[in-house]
Amino acid sequence: MNKSEGYRKFQIGFHLIIALIASVIVYAYAVNDFQAAYVIIGSVIAISSIYQLVLLLSQKNNQTKNHIHKYL
Repeated sequence: MNKSEGYRKFQIGFHLIIALIASVIVYAYAVNDFQAAYVIIGSVIAISSIYQLVLLLSQKNNQTKNHIHKYL
């Protein structure tokens, strides 16, 4: 595993944790005492982390496809 692969795995893990924490915060404030500011902030953070995860995972899929096609 090279340095960039390790960093990519770190980014995926980091964004998974951030998205999970933000989702729990949004859920807690939406269910208990609905404070709109916390729901909005948590939603923005969760959406941002999920978007970064999608970019990272699609980037890996494109690299895998290019690697396979290079040898075919």
